[in-house]
Amino acid sequence: MSCLLGAACLTAAAQDLVPRPVSVEPREGAFMLPSMLRIYHSPDTEPLARYLAAELQRLYRFEAVRLTESDKLPSDRAGIIQIYTAPYDEMPAEGYWLNISPRDMLIAGADYGGVFNGIQTLLQLLPDAPPYCSDCRRSDIPIPCINISDYPRFTYRGMLLDVARTFVPKERVKRYIDLLSRHKINKLHWHLTDDEGWRIELKSHPELAAVGGFRGGDSPILPVYGAWDRKYGGYYTQDDIREIVAYAALRNVEIIPEIDLPGHSRAAARVMPAILCSGPYDTTPTNGYDDRNVWCVAEEANYRLLEEILGEVADLFPSPWIHIGGDEVNTAQWAACPRCRALMRDRGYTEYAQLQHHFMERVIGILERLGKRAAVWNEATDGGPLSGSPRVHGWQNPEVCRRAAAAGYRTVAMPAPYFYFDMRYSPSEPGQTWAGCVPTEKVYSFNLDAFTPDEQAAVEGVESALWHELGLLHGPAYLERQTYPRLCALAEVAWTPQELRDWNDFEARMERTHYARLSRMGVRYRTQPAPAEAETLLTPEVAFSSSFRDTRSNPFSVLTDYTPGAYARTTRGAREGDHLLFRFAKPVACRSVTVSTGYDGHPRRVFPGGRAEIQYAGETTFHACGELANGCITIRPAAPVQAIRIRCTTPPDGEDAVIIRPLRIVALP
Repeated sequence: MSCLLGAACLTAAAQDLVPRPVSVEPREGAFMLPSMLRIYHSPDTEPLARYLAAELQRLYRFEAVRLTESDKLPSDRAGIIQIYTAPYDEMPAEGYWLNISPRDMLIAGADYGGVFNGIQTLLQLLPDAPPYCSDCRRSDIPIPCINISDYPRFTYRGMLLDVARTFVPKERVKRYIDLLSRHKINKLHWHLTDDEGWRIELKSHPELAAVGGFRGGDSPILPVYGAWDRKYGGYYTQDDIREIVAYAALRNVEIIPEIDLPGHSRAAARVMPAILCSGPYDTTPTNGYDDRNVWCVAEEANYRLLEEILGEVADLFPSPWIHIGGDEVNTAQWAACPRCRALMRDRGYTEYAQLQHHFMERVIGILERLGKRAAVWNEATDGGPLSGSPRVHGWQNPEVCRRAAAAGYRTVAMPAPYFYFDMRYSPSEPGQTWAGCVPTEKVYSFNLDAFTPDEQAAVEGVESALWHELGLLHGPAYLERQTYPRLCALAEVAWTPQELRDWNDFEARMERTHYARLSRMGVRYRTQPAPAEAETLLTPEVAFSSSFRDTRSNPFSVLTDYTPGAYARTTRGAREGDHLLFRFAKPVACRSVTVSTGYDGHPRRVFPGGRAEIQYAGETTFHACGELANGCITIRPAAPVQAIRIRCTTPPDGEDAVIIRPLRIVALP
């Protein structure tokens, strides 16, 4: 009886697949996995047969798993699993059939990716080990009988992983890929270079990674986002990259590398300053640190250098695509450059977007000679149509995605307000805030209803992004927490037809079954936070003074007004000996006082190191009361407070300003 009840539970669980398949037909009964398992495969699916065998061995510790090519298929097929490719016109690419009967099991894919996707569905159907019923024999591992016909909504189902801001070790990248593939994500957009680090080894220019892969300490790149007092970083050797690419390919994941150009290139510029423009540049706000990050468009040697760089990248990655950036370019650096201004005059350009267009066209030409195609951010198209049919990633909002599609570009929709996983789930949780909170339901709600049929046809797919500035601040678990369960919602947006998607149904499937699956895989996913403790905030009269000058747009007055959400900004970055002083008109009795530099939850433009001092009522001296951590400190006073002073104790960090937020003063209970 317990076996029958277990099989009934399994049949019910078969409805809880994520992403939801196109067609599911439950059947009576269960297929019992034998202890001596046989898998028959076509020649092109042998790697997948080995993958499936390894997964089953890991879960159930079979006595043996025998792999045999399908041309040796026996007449008696009882207890066997067949996997093979079966191209049919009616089954789209990466689609599959999964048929499970009491006698045998069949996974037939339209192609390699289809077979892999079918295996992922099968793995979701498997019961946990040990089997549900305690009196079952070891061979009685029931899998619900079912017929599934399934295929993806979009050919591009992507995730961007930023390893430039926070380095992610090789084994963690592989685990991240494995978890993506289990949700039928088939593209990893690998953001390998940015202002804060260069993560790819190049034999022609080893210094880019060996020096540019690290910041702080003796590196020419100053620390940022944490690790203020040590050298931090890392990079992937070419052998590492080949290993990761092969690992991903087995799992039907194409890795698309990004070398971000012409902006976001400070790490490269600190190693190779000749790539920068030659115009005057004021380093007073950054205390003498050259923080420029844009390649000079008019420097011909830059294109020869890029041919060498991109040539090695092209050799390492079999993908036909290389992402070359094009976003957030600080054109003021071109405006100050005599050579760039001369190029604009010679070409008749009137806007700096045209200068960027010139640069992108040159780089697209390099890629074409290498047999590759360009992917770009949406701003790269602002200066005019790009040649070579590039793929455009629209990131700012849905409208830029629609415009790219309307212009005829292959479009990947990844608007930040829906798909940026570095944003907070809710206001009280870790993460960025500039694109608003992105709860899982917001991810799931994305659709193309505002797009015309022609515009929808140009959309190749969707992609989420995990920009990793806060990885050092929150530790290794942050990567998975920010990704899951939002990635599950993205997977369903990318895979399941719009007419079959329903948030309440998705949420129920997650609650009934899929969160348990994630737990079995060891995923440290986000759970609903406990309600925050109610606190009463005080706003006593306070005077502020410092060693800085403020800016007109973000004056110090917001600190004395306690303006919600506001902050003051200084005219230069911090340096050793700088101070901030908050002096209260009357002594304040309170539970705690938090002093914060830098943006809310984001350690940029902070005091990278500092000592807090407190003056109690009736005293004339200050007492040390702690060290800042990532620009902030919470002080729990032992008596009413008269004043709080913060002294910067570290050298400049290369930032051009300090952000100072109003005090957060919590009343006594």
